[in-house]
Amino acid sequence: MNLRYYGIFLLVFVLNASQAVAQEREVAKGNKKFNQYAFVDSQKIYLRVAESGYESADLFSKLGDSFYYNADYTEAVSWYDKLVEKYTESVTPDQYFRYAQALRAVEHYDESDKMIERYQELMDASGESYYDPNTIKNIRSERQNYTINKLNVNAAGYSDFAPAFYGERLLFASTRDTGTYTKRIHKWNNQPFLDLYVGTIDDTGQVNSAEKLKGPVNTEFHESTATLSPDGTALYFTRNNFTADQYRSDSNKTNKLKLYKATKGSGDTFGNVVELPFNDNSFSTAHPAVSPDGKVLYFASDRPGTLGESDLWKVNLNEDGSFGEVENLGATINTPGRETFPFVGKNGKLYFSTDGRGGLGGLDVYVYDFEKNELSNIGEPINSIKDDFTFIYDTDSGKGFFASNRANDPLDDDIYSFIRKACESILTVNVIDKETKEPLNGALVGIRDLENEVLVSGEAVVPDATFVYEEPECGENYLARAAMEGYTTAEKMVEIPEESTEVALVIELERIKIDLGKFIKPIYFDFDKSFIRPDAAAELDIIVKYMKELPEISIDVRSHTDSRGNDAYNLALSERRNKSTIEYLVANGISRDRLTGRGYGETQLLNKCSNGVNCTEEEHQLNRRSEFIVQGY
Repeated sequence: MNLRYYGIFLLVFVLNASQAVAQEREVAKGNKKFNQYAFVDSQKIYLRVAESGYESADLFSKLGDSFYYNADYTEAVSWYDKLVEKYTESVTPDQYFRYAQALRAVEHYDESDKMIERYQELMDASGESYYDPNTIKNIRSERQNYTINKLNVNAAGYSDFAPAFYGERLLFASTRDTGTYTKRIHKWNNQPFLDLYVGTIDDTGQVNSAEKLKGPVNTEFHESTATLSPDGTALYFTRNNFTADQYRSDSNKTNKLKLYKATKGSGDTFGNVVELPFNDNSFSTAHPAVSPDGKVLYFASDRPGTLGESDLWKVNLNEDGSFGEVENLGATINTPGRETFPFVGKNGKLYFSTDGRGGLGGLDVYVYDFEKNELSNIGEPINSIKDDFTFIYDTDSGKGFFASNRANDPLDDDIYSFIRKACESILTVNVIDKETKEPLNGALVGIRDLENEVLVSGEAVVPDATFVYEEPECGENYLARAAMEGYTTAEKMVEIPEESTEVALVIELERIKIDLGKFIKPIYFDFDKSFIRPDAAAELDIIVKYMKELPEISIDVRSHTDSRGNDAYNLALSERRNKSTIEYLVANGISRDRLTGRGYGETQLLNKCSNGVNCTEEEHQLNRRSEFIVQGY
């Protein structure tokens, strides 16, 4: 090679190597900002490096993550796409997971499912799957009965979220500009720091204006996601790690979130702010929710033991003011994603947001029923393709609030009110024969609550043995019981859906199967007599009972004599015995149409005692009888 050209080549190589080193140094500087959650600053550095033509798996993943964590899912998808396309071998399971979530938030559901498949392939094969391919279809086929409205109190261009019931008013967090001289900007999202505000709720559920919460709760740093204790004496809230005027960070100089408690003082002011003892400088603890009985505090945290990026946890609130052991809510609720913003309704159900399960996009609101151990997506219109979170709900009034960025820039969250539409469901019960499937008109039907109290009852009417309950409560469970003479009683539990609907329930009754041979025994007569003895009457009364319970059966009565006397006389005697037997049954309420019979004389002896055979009186007694053959059963 010509030395001149070699020199030029070497110079270009050195320049390129020097440029690469400089770009890697810039990426490292961006990573430092990223690790401190200064996502806006890190984005500027990363984008500047990317525009220079530099590419790496770390750069593309950090760009995707920085947009993902600021809910800009469109930008996140573009950078994750470059990462997966150019650095497939370097993509981690967590990166596939976030890519899938971002794709879902821009409604690219098929691509999202593919990324989830790759994620699951890289995870332990025995691990739990949090995705169902039919989730989106099921959610959109069962739109819930909510009417939603955007609150007037939202500040354009700022984030308003974390609504909380504050007596008859609404407490919420906002980054709004209050016009103060000094404005602090948070580098996570380039917005002012959050403060807590209070607004009045009018009769329509609208909040038109708000003022900053009075007292020492608000500081120069973040305050958000607050919850009031049921007795109104304590306010639990989230704040940056800022205690006793000291701002603390972890080993990476990152300031984490902590939970605090303020106590109600005079008037409407909360003070005496104290940090909760289970916080730590090394992880975040945030988003408190107190159970309706005031005994449990739920929250979100990424503390050691967390299954994903953040989990839901709980701790008991003891009567003496101390706290129990912190407990993870487990894999039934928590996923590899983010579980956050818990709320427990008066119905005892846990509402929270997650991006770790199949949903419409971003953060979706889910509800967990502790009693049934059931978890479900709350559906549209509460959930959307964007982030939907900080859901609160008064189950008595059917009214509530939540936050979403569905209508704005990803960082411009708004609060929405909602009201559940009146539910007008109907429960129809049909009673049929289990074997023939024919309607059992006249069957008695009772509807009971789970405390076994009868709410309503009546007959199943013609033509289809139908009983209608017109006022069931939506979302409630009932016991429907049906009974009819000659059938075993049956009962079924039925759940009325949350939305207005017509519920049809079929109860099958099984015909009573009785071994009548165990109950219908022969009756016996005195020598040369045809009257009904007392012991025979007792047996006939049993026959009457079962014939009344089983109206479909009939009986053939067969009467006999012993061998003493001539054949003609015995035949006539058996006929008289047959007549007296049938007349007793008819006299006691059995239709003659259901009875047949005749006398057989001495032609059907049960033993050896025929003509000329010496037998005891007891042996002859066995032959002086009427016996019963059940028919039609």
